[in-house]
Amino acid sequence: MIITRPIKDEEDLLCGSEFKKLIITNLGGEICATIEPPKDGWTHSALENISYDEHSPHGWDAYLGSTDEWVGSSEV
Repeated sequence: MIITRPIKDEEDLLCGSEFKKLIITNLGGEICATIEPPKDGWTHSALENISYDEHSPHGWDAYLGSTDEWVGSSEV
């Protein structure tokens, strides 16, 4: 599940990262895919529409720009 959408007063995790590459890793931390941002940048909906299971069917984590900027996981 991608968790970039802020709830109430939470920080928007996508803000400032709209043009960073999406990195998908398996649960062991190995990079399975790196996806360039759309021409107009990532939106919450665009991130939610990625088929993460296609890239790592046994579980995944998602990051923007580097593996320090976590934005979601199959384990949430």
